[in-house]
Amino acid sequence: MTDEEKSRWYTQERCRRQAMRQDTPAGRALRRQAERAEQYKESEETQSPQDTESQTAEGYAA
Repeated sequence: MTDEEKSRWYTQERCRRQAMRQDTPAGRALRRQAERAEQYKESEETQSPQDTESQTAEGYAA
């Protein structure tokens, strides 16, 4: 990343975190988005290794 890209990313991240701390429509939407991402991550982790392997194999076969 260039210095400009890093600066932009840090600014966006700082704004996103600030919005999540505040009780605003944007903050609530960001919290819901984070919760959905966490739920998705947990559901991926609870899949059995066999399920993951069969999905990977199907993806490559297509």
